[in-house]
Order: sequence, then C-alpha cells, then structure tokens
Amino acid sequence: MDEIKHQDYWNKSAVIYDDIIQEELHSFKKEAWQSLLKEHLADDRRSLQILDVGTGPGFFSIILSQMGHQVTGIDFSKEMIETAKKNSALAHVQPQFIHVTGDSSFNPVNTFDIILSRNVTWTLHRPEKVYSDWHKWLKKDGKLIIFDANWNLPIANEQYGEMYQKDVQEAIKHGFPQYKEEELFKEGDEISTYLPMTYAMRPEWDRAILFQLGFRHIKIRQDFDKRVYTEAEQIAYKSIPSFSITGIK
Repeated sequence: MDEIKHQDYWNKSAVIYDDIIQEELHSFKKEAWQSLLKEHLADDRRSLQILDVGTGPGFFSIILSQMGHQVTGIDFSKEMIETAKKNSALAHVQPQFIHVTGDSSFNPVNTFDIILSRNVTWTLHRPEKVYSDWHKWLKKDGKLIIFDANWNLPIANEQYGEMYQKDVQEAIKHGFPQYKEEELFKEGDEISTYLPMTYAMRPEWDRAILFQLGFRHIKIRQDFDKRVYTEAEQIAYKSIPSFSITGIK
C-alpha cells in the first residue's frame, strides 16, 4: 500500500518535474551535466548500453542519447514515462522508455554497460534489493553511477531542518523558485518519513552496501554543485550537497 501511495505521489508530481526538466534542457545545465557525465563515463567514446533508472521526465535519457548512447529509461510512475516520451520526441531522440513496477518482469541480467540514476535512490523502499538488482543487470566490468543528495536530512534531523529552511529563505532573495503545490510537498514529506534512505548516513551507507555486493573501485565525488546549480540553488542546498558514487562490477 505504501508503494502504491508513493507511485500516486510521483504521478501527481510529473507536471512539476517536467517544468524543472524543461528549464534544465534549455539552460547551461544541459551542457554542464553532459560534461560531468563524460567524466563519470571515463570518456569512453563507444556507444554504450545505458539504463537510466527513475528517468522521470527523461533528462538523462535525452542528453545521453544526444551523446550517442543507446539508452533505456525506466520509471515506476506511468505519468513520468509518458512525459519522458513527449520530451524525447521534442528533442528528436529515441531512447526506449519502460514503465516498471515492483511486480513487473523487468530483469535484464548482464545487459548494460552503465546503470545510472539522478536524485532517485533517496526514494527507494528497499535500497539493498535495488542495488543488488543493478549489480545483476550490469555486464562484467559494467559501471554503476549514482547521483544524489541527502534530500531528506532536513526531515530526519531538526538541526539540519533549521539550517535548510534558513538557506532556502536566503536563496529566495536570489531567485530560488517558490512552488505553490504545498499540499503535494507535505504529502511527499510524510511519505519520506517511511523511507530508509531518509535516516541513512550517505554516501557512506551506499559505499558499504556496494562493497558488500561485490562492486570494485568504489569512488565518491562531492565537488560539482557549482557546475550544475544556479547561484540560488547553491545557497538553498549548501547543507545537503550533491554526491556521486560509482562502482565497477
């Protein structure tokens, strides 16, 4: 039931996230993320088989397709998948998009050169199982790339919550957007109290799990917010910096 509620929340959020993705696709962020992705792909010039997990409105699937890769984007929100299809058509690229639910038969063992996600893993109900699945789905020597942040730390920790609210108020003075969907965000915060990643110390937690699963050459980066965020976003999120964690199967 919790996962159904969560799925409904993301379906209702598709319009909001589509607006965010449209801004990213038509700003400096597109080239910034393409440059950062090239670094994480180790400048591999082959056309790679890439799985974009939690594709949302399709940002990563679109820009990776434009970089010449063969991309499959999956999401458990049907509305997000439909939005991603629309956006990829507008961008004149053709990644494959698949609606995947918890009881679906999607299990592409030893298929992908790269599995990646952005701002997704914090939403997982069973992160250990998901990370295990990703290990199975990668080819030998395939690479996992996770971009995320401790987005729910302000919910789990009162001190961080106060810091975050103070930072957001300062960021608003610099143009940080104010959203009107307060009830939807309250629903998201309520759901987040039941998510295990809300209370995990990340990315250290991720490193430990990936090591247990057999990933090699695990690396963490936390040095790229200035490249992919506006000035206002840098102010708003300075207490919850982004990180990437990578590992090789």
